[in-house]
Amino acid sequence: MKHRLITGAMAVAFLLGCAVVYNFPPSRYSFYPRCPFYVATHWLCPGCGSTRALYSLLHGDVLAAWHYNALFTLLGPIVLAWLAFCCYRVMRYDQVPKMAIPRSVTACLVVAIVLFAIARNTISAF
Repeated sequence: MKHRLITGAMAVAFLLGCAVVYNFPPSRYSFYPRCPFYVATHWLCPGCGSTRALYSLLHGDVLAAWHYNALFTLLGPIVLAWLAFCCYRVMRYDQVPKMAIPRSVTACLVVAIVLFAIARNTISAF
């Protein structure tokens, strides 16, 4: 029962966060936090542009989301599907799924994130 309550509260918080992003465009409102890595270095981190990409995805504009953050646009739906599966398992069966991610998958994700960060900072410099 405790897992269901926590999962339900997290799902509601996620939906409320999406509602805020949907109704308040990040390009027009300044209450969204700035990236501390970008503020310190003026380089784009792998997460820079994710809020604007989420706004675009929520409004159905995949090309704009791709422009803001391609990595988020690619991985966001996969992560969302996995979280929905976990939420379903907890709410239906009161079982928290095991998070056994193979090391090879973790290594590939880390390499992809680093390469993405390098590529977006070198390509945008030209």
